[in-house]
Amino acid sequence: MLGGFSAAIYTVVVWLSWQFEFVDRSLDFAEMYVILRKRPIVPVLFCFVVLFILYLFGQRTALKCTANRALVPTVFGFAIGFRLLLLASDPIQEIDIYRYVWDGAVVRVGISPCRYSPQQTLDADADAPMPDDLGRLVELRDSSPALHEILRRVHFGHLPTVYPSVSQAVFAAASFTTPNSASVRTHVVIMRCWLLVFDMVTIWLLLLILRHVGKPDGWVLAYAWCPLVMKEFANSGHLDSIAVCLTTGAVYLSLKAFYRPSLVGESERDGCHSAESGWTTMFATALLALAVGAKLYPVVLVPIFVFTSLRRLGWRRTLIPAVTFVLLTGVLCAPMLPRSSDADAVGELASQQTDNFMPPQPEDTSIIAQDPSRGLSTFLRRWEMNDFLFLILIENVKPTPKQPTAKRAWFVITPEQGREQFVTGVSQQFGIDRRHVPFLLTRFVTASIFLSLALWWSWRLPIDGNGKRFLECVFLTLAWFWLLLPTQNPWYWIWALPFVPFSRNRVWLAMSGCALLYYLRFWLGYHWPETTVFGTGYNGHAFFDFVVSWVEFGPWFVWLIVEYWRSIRLSSATRRKL
Repeated sequence: MLGGFSAAIYTVVVWLSWQFEFVDRSLDFAEMYVILRKRPIVPVLFCFVVLFILYLFGQRTALKCTANRALVPTVFGFAIGFRLLLLASDPIQEIDIYRYVWDGAVVRVGISPCRYSPQQTLDADADAPMPDDLGRLVELRDSSPALHEILRRVHFGHLPTVYPSVSQAVFAAASFTTPNSASVRTHVVIMRCWLLVFDMVTIWLLLLILRHVGKPDGWVLAYAWCPLVMKEFANSGHLDSIAVCLTTGAVYLSLKAFYRPSLVGESERDGCHSAESGWTTMFATALLALAVGAKLYPVVLVPIFVFTSLRRLGWRRTLIPAVTFVLLTGVLCAPMLPRSSDADAVGELASQQTDNFMPPQPEDTSIIAQDPSRGLSTFLRRWEMNDFLFLILIENVKPTPKQPTAKRAWFVITPEQGREQFVTGVSQQFGIDRRHVPFLLTRFVTASIFLSLALWWSWRLPIDGNGKRFLECVFLTLAWFWLLLPTQNPWYWIWALPFVPFSRNRVWLAMSGCALLYYLRFWLGYHWPETTVFGTGYNGHAFFDFVVSWVEFGPWFVWLIVEYWRSIRLSSATRRKL
């Protein structure tokens, strides 16, 4: 019944999604906002809130019906049905998939998408002199009206791609399986079909992990029916499904290598230092490297894999997988490394920027090849979106003497003069542009906190047990990596979602619902682009950043702290009784 109700609401979401037509950027702002304000963001968000409530009830019911043989087929059946249903929808707000389609077409003709930005290809004159490879991209652009339109829709088109080789291979596979005469919608649907294959494999891998450690099969619903997964993978088609799948596979193989299944006796479990375990570790390492080659974030799991392998297999059996990981990761990420000549040309332009968010476009975009690392480096050094802990820190470091009151955060407690002197001192000491100091310094602090936590969890991971603590460590590493990022896109939370069943705290399950509030940012920005919201002094985007983000994360963090304190007290009481 819950699955049927959910399917009905997803049908409504599909219908609402057709009202999210692409807005031509050539329109002036007045015309653009007239169209954007018609987007039914609030009704869609309401549908997902209802879906999330049904999802929580479904999770509770699934855990009560674990003995029912029909449970797993039912969960899988509805999971497939929800995803197939959403294939008929148009992307809601997020349009990264257009870049995936273009990147795939570029790779298909044998050119690296890191070399020229989409905007360079779009602006290039077919009759003007140009490098041979750029000329081939122009031919590709003009070969299909659909590809030309997709190229126009690429977000942040003046930057080259930020996606590594494994994801590019999937994009190319989708391009090869798409007819040349396909429409824009067909290109998008086929790409989403490829990404959903990885999504469904993740569900199967999660079921194998649950059975390996003896947890109820009903926990597979935590990922399989999650509305956030439906929105970000089935609707928006984010490539993270590739990395999530490969990471989950690497964790499962590591689990098999380091820990015997729960039904196996303790004596047999302790005998896992076999040649079979060594080979399984190699495969797990290769899969983790492929995951990094799909999206870089799985590299944060390296300490867990290394410490666990050293304790279970010894340093000799750990050395070869470690070298394999380094070499394979290097090969997969090499296309994104900077080329000296390109880096010098573009780097000089980037250093002259005045916008803290996006670098300027080179004047001669038809000739200058992009630095292959430019897209990624811009993302790592500039992007800030939907953050909370990072936001609190950076706003208490950033000097704001020339900023209007409407752009100053209400939660800043550090004195203005102290921030000004501190940033100036760091800038002079290390030779960093003072405009970039707050972001880079906050990035350093949050990265140091995360690294300390990750190493602590990895070091404290017990050798014995059936692997539940290992999986909990994986979850906490991915979850806190996301919580400390400056870019907390809701689909990034799915990195940790397959391992939520091992968190030992149900509060983490709620984050998938809280993250959906991110989409209010668009609605606020469309309706209050310049005017203040509810007399707060903040325009739409600032209101979201400084007010709504506290609603999104604040109560959840309070709940997490309360639950953590309660678990400590319960643990202390248990020890006293013993």
